[in-house]
Amino acid sequence: MDFISSNCESLRIQHNAHRETHTTVARHLLHRERLGDVISFASTASRVRCMESETLWEVSIRHYDGAQTHIAGESLDECMDLAGTMMKISSLNAIAA
Repeated sequence: MDFISSNCESLRIQHNAHRETHTTVARHLLHRERLGDVISFASTASRVRCMESETLWEVSIRHYDGAQTHIAGESLDECMDLAGTMMKISSLNAIAA
């Protein structure tokens, strides 16, 4: 968590945001994707588990350059692990360039 928060402009965490609009996880994800949001899951199985259980954690990260990363999963730990991995890979690629 410290690595992520110290390497981004802002961080937003949501749990079951689909319930605010009285819809399903599948429809919520479809709507977000129609808006142009690319939502990353740890795996296809993780996405399916979220839809089957109707449980969705979302972590949205705004980077210093204005880009955004959206990560979703069945648990907050799963999202934060993926976020940390993605940000470390991204920082290693920036150093290599």
